Amino acid sequence: MNHPRATPTLLDRRTTPLKLVRGQFQRRVPLFKPVNVGVIAELAANKFGRTVPIYLDEPFSWDPEHRDTLDYVDYANLVERLSAAFKAAGAERWDRIAIVKSRSYDIQAFVWAAARIGAIPAPLSAGLDPAVLNVLLERLQPRILITDSETARYAGLDTDRFRALSCVAIGIDQVEGAISIEELWDAPTPAPSPLKDDEPMVITHTSSTTGVSKLVEASATGVSFTALMESIFPFGHSHDELLANSISHAHIAATTEQLAAFSRGTPLLGIGKPDEATILRLFARHRPTIALAHPNDFMDWEALVDDPAKPFASVRVFFNTFDAMHSRTIRRLLNASERKFPFWVDIYGMTETQALTASFFTRRSLGRRGNPDSRGNGWPLPGVRVRIADPMNGGRRRHQSEPGMIQAKTRANALSFVGTPEKYSQRRHGRWFDTGDWGRRGRWGQLKLLDRVADRIDGVESCIAIEDILLDRIPDAREVVIVPDGDGRPVPVVCMRDGTSLSSSTWRRVSADLPSLEYPFIIDWVELERTATAKARRFVLSEMIKNGGSMDIGQISSTVALRDGA
Repeated sequence: MNHPRATPTLLDRRTTPLKLVRGQFQRRVPLFKPVNVGVIAELAANKFGRTVPIYLDEPFSWDPEHRDTLDYVDYANLVERLSAAFKAAGAERWDRIAIVKSRSYDIQAFVWAAARIGAIPAPLSAGLDPAVLNVLLERLQPRILITDSETARYAGLDTDRFRALSCVAIGIDQVEGAISIEELWDAPTPAPSPLKDDEPMVITHTSSTTGVSKLVEASATGVSFTALMESIFPFGHSHDELLANSISHAHIAATTEQLAAFSRGTPLLGIGKPDEATILRLFARHRPTIALAHPNDFMDWEALVDDPAKPFASVRVFFNTFDAMHSRTIRRLLNASERKFPFWVDIYGMTETQALTASFFTRRSLGRRGNPDSRGNGWPLPGVRVRIADPMNGGRRRHQSEPGMIQAKTRANALSFVGTPEKYSQRRHGRWFDTGDWGRRGRWGQLKLLDRVADRIDGVESCIAIEDILLDRIPDAREVVIVPDGDGRPVPVVCMRDGTSLSSSTWRRVSADLPSLEYPFIIDWVELERTATAKARRFVLSEMIKNGGSMDIGQISSTVALRDGA
């Protein structure tokens, strides 16, 4: 039964300096030694009891009590029952469990349940192309596959497909050829038996921006290290905050963020579907103080900054995951906060390395429009090293201010790539890992991301920087992406907000001082090919332009749509 709670006022979410300082000394589950996500729910429940709420945008569909508010004890109990269901379905230590279901905040509960019994969870986003999903399942070869009817129809998962994969399927609802989770719900609870700290704890996939995603193994050591860096960040996690988490919950950042939150006893607002209506409803009701999202979701939320409900008024910290963040979005959302000193934390990293650097922005530091841009990615986190390498030999460039390959050395580096270990080996240079990004170091050692190596265009230093400028100059643009045409010339792909357009005169004005750009290719937002984390699939857009702008995926050869990512 759901119990209504009083709606917090803006005043309720105010944080005094004393509260901020006190929050850094509150009790916690320590992460200085690795903690497996399979046991963190129980540890946090024992530490904090029922004092920490978890608000949900919608109840977990498989929760017998159908609750939209949980606490740490409730969550730990659900994780235990899911682990019992996996065990009853035949899961053993080292078995891989694929989690392929509709986007929801419940995905990490399945991840934690699998890790609890020493299986290796592999959450796969239902936002991936069906063909890509099935390629990943072939590489993964799971022992158990959990899905729902919507995703099963979308990805072609049925009795024959389960048989071909030699896996046992568990259906959250009615799925052809799958055991219903209800049949397994009352199985006896097994004792925790997670794998060792340096063994694979979870497998997540890259975003598919440059092709078919890679399956990346991460250990408890690596995930705990990243979670520790987040949990000790000054004036972040504490019992007095409310963290709204709306990222893809199949992402490695979801695993590290939730581990950090549970270690500190941070109240959570779990959001599975971060559409504008959901964000407006939940933020106005619960008044979160920290907002975590993917950069492209933050861009979508720009449309809400002038809403009378003031959904971002209580937010003190905006926190984005690993992708490029545009300065216009940062500026608009910071200005929508009614906190005295709101700030933005821009994290640079990727699935293969997790978080690498952090940069911070305030209203004042952003300065006037377009100066500075947000391509400065800050400095490496404690315990992380970053260098610029020569693409010819993979060694360190003598002059770090000269553009080159960005390489990283961190305890969170991937263990391997499932199904494509040769690609992993190609990106290792001793203990350094090649990120696949192109950038340089600034005068004071700060990292500056220029582009993804696979997306570079001859004669253009940074497509991302040009996109940043154009977004500032075209206020009604929802997205701008620079991709090459068939002759390698830079073409802006522009998505305008509903009811707006981009005139020829406006385009000439905003692009007059930029490198020679072709006339923009205008596309509707719903037609934009996007990844599971809402990023544009640039190589697909480039191929579409080469094919005359058709959005029919059938006109793009399978060798392009299903090419291996960089």
